[in-house]
Amino acid sequence: MRSIATILAPAIALATLATAEAAETATPPPIKIAVFPFELEDFSAAAAYVPPDDIDREQLRLSTEETRRLIAASGRYQIIDVSAVNDQAAKTGKLRDCDGCEARIAADLGADQSMIGIVTRITRTEYAVTFKMRDAGSGAIVAVEQTDLRMGANVAWSRGARWLIQNRLLDRAQDKPLIFAVAEIEYIDTSGEVIDQSADHLRRRRTFEASLRSDLAASGKLQSADLDCPANACSVGDLTTSQLLGKAQAVGADLLLIGSVQKMSTLVQWAKFDIIDVKSRKVVFERLVSFRGDNDEAWRRAAAFIIRQISDREAELSRLAATTLPRSP
Repeated sequence: MRSIATILAPAIALATLATAEAAETATPPPIKIAVFPFELEDFSAAAAYVPPDDIDREQLRLSTEETRRLIAASGRYQIIDVSAVNDQAAKTGKLRDCDGCEARIAADLGADQSMIGIVTRITRTEYAVTFKMRDAGSGAIVAVEQTDLRMGANVAWSRGARWLIQNRLLDRAQDKPLIFAVAEIEYIDTSGEVIDQSADHLRRRRTFEASLRSDLAASGKLQSADLDCPANACSVGDLTTSQLLGKAQAVGADLLLIGSVQKMSTLVQWAKFDIIDVKSRKVVFERLVSFRGDNDEAWRRAAAFIIRQISDREAELSRLAATTLPRSP
């Protein structure tokens, strides 16, 4: 039996000046952010024998200070003081392992967002730097970024932190929406059902696709683009994934959403949806779900579920809108 195919600015406010008939761009208030001290994650061969020393701790401090300085200087953020935090995970440098508790701590401090920084030591002369930002209210991840593998001992950590903040947080296109393209949904019927519902299935698929485009674009973080395909011939059953990616690239899409639905029996259907990063050609989201029923309401419920699943990943997907950055030296 054939298997389902593998897939896939904030609005600027203008204030009219009373003394001059000109419009002025309103500056949004800075985001209040709690930047917690950088933590060390040591995977080097010597980690079991050589504990962090004073130089390690000093370089983590310098990395934290450099990060806070750059973020504050951007004017986009207001740094919230975290020096009085008494949480055990924060005091022991284990916020990276507390399942997002830094967001709660940040909320208690009156911050809008939290940030933790992690230096991952691979060897004594190789490391990477990561930052993770969360919404303080919901705990949802706002952004996760990491440098590639860098050369340098602990005295270079602050340089890596500086590169990461400048290139992955401050220099990226903050307000550019992701452009996504939705391919037609492939339909496979292996139920053996006698009744011919092909016309209904075609109508429901087109409705499903239209819901994906409109509902995902509703937040303003995603922008829909149409693939240049003949009608009813633009699914993974009609074209290869590579061909669909080529069409997505041609219309300037950052992401391609492709999907298949397989009817297994009169009441049970399976659906597979993937989102593919067009530039890297890597799957960045995938869901395999089943849904009961084969009527308009069942298809609406399935569409709503998939849309919620994708919307929950918007913050993570949005970082793909930034242009490809050069490898750090």
